Amino acid sequence: MRATLGFGLAACALALALAACDARRAGPRILVLEPEPAGMVDVASLAGRLARDTQASVEVRRVSVTSVASLQQACAQAVAEKPALIVAPAADIVWSLREHTHAIPILFVTLADPIDSSLVTDMQRPRGNVSGYSFHVDIAAKQLEMLKRTFPRVRRVGVLGDRFAFSTTAFRKMAQAASESLDVEIVRVHFQTPGELRTAFARAAEADVDAWLVPNVGTTWRFAEDIVELVSRSGRPAIFGHERFVKLGGLMSYSQDFEDPSERVARMARSVLQGFPVGELPVEHPQNFRFAVNTSAWREVHPRPSPKMLLLATDFYTR
Repeated sequence: MRATLGFGLAACALALALAACDARRAGPRILVLEPEPAGMVDVASLAGRLARDTQASVEVRRVSVTSVASLQQACAQAVAEKPALIVAPAADIVWSLREHTHAIPILFVTLADPIDSSLVTDMQRPRGNVSGYSFHVDIAAKQLEMLKRTFPRVRRVGVLGDRFAFSTTAFRKMAQAASESLDVEIVRVHFQTPGELRTAFARAAEADVDAWLVPNVGTTWRFAEDIVELVSRSGRPAIFGHERFVKLGGLMSYSQDFEDPSERVARMARSVLQGFPVGELPVEHPQNFRFAVNTSAWREVHPRPSPKMLLLATDFYTR
């Protein structure tokens, strides 16, 4: 009798263990729809954080969006898989996803203003099936101010970006609004490909651009190395929208303190996976800012920068 009872208990324990393993294997699935090149959300990091926080096996898979033409198809296929959650690090991907679903929760990670780009109508209570994390703040004015304080004689500032990208348009509007009080003129410099980028720099030289303001948007991120090289060749000072450009040899950057988006997304995703409505999650923002300087570029740039600005730097790099 005892042997039978013991065997029965052991069998139940084994069955429970196998069921637990099956549950872990059949954990929730999250899709990350991200344009090339990847980088905004670290898929492995996101999966690790969710596994740690939820004590469950969460499948996180990246779906590459290679072109505008492939966007609709990628979104339709992602929705057809019926994942527990979709992460979309671009406003146009969110727009496309909402054409296919109003039920699957969507978390965005965007550089654009979520309200101006029609991602949400309320930052504290987005409603619907969308919320997320936005790097957007009115930072163009501060970047322009830092550039002017470092190089007081600057008058014509070239702003790089893709003319068709919402984030670039929004950034330029902010820069334009701040330019008059700082006594500078904004020169719009458009490009989408490496060839167009080199042509744009040649035209900017003809337009007597004497400094550069390079926002951290999709197009500039994609061609960061080319941009840093061309800015250096132009012999003009520049301020960038992300420390990555400074690490590559760019002069200086003023930006939000870019906490790993995967950490923020993981916290929000955990709430969604635990049953909290995504539309009730407030849109999150960065709280701190950093001023990075490449000391090698600082010593070489002309005109000479104001030495007082080095006292404001939070991070230093050399190349």
